[in-house]
Amino acid sequence: MRLVNISKVENAYLIKASVSYKFLGIEFMASDKFYKKKENENDWHEAKTGKKVPAKRKLKLNKWLKDHQKFIEKK
Repeated sequence: MRLVNISKVENAYLIKASVSYKFLGIEFMASDKFYKKKENENDWHEAKTGKKVPAKRKLKLNKWLKDHQKFIEKK
């Protein structure tokens, strides 16, 4: 999973990530996924489906947000 874009929309953070699918070390396809987190909540959700994000992916999203939040807030 690679970070593409982070933005703040109204009272929520929106992350666009490129998720690649590999088999035996060969990348078959990649797709863009959007994740959304409201400011007052701790859980991440997929923006299109509303499903909760798994714990491993949640850790990565929180790290990206923490690293880039100071740049987002300046805007």
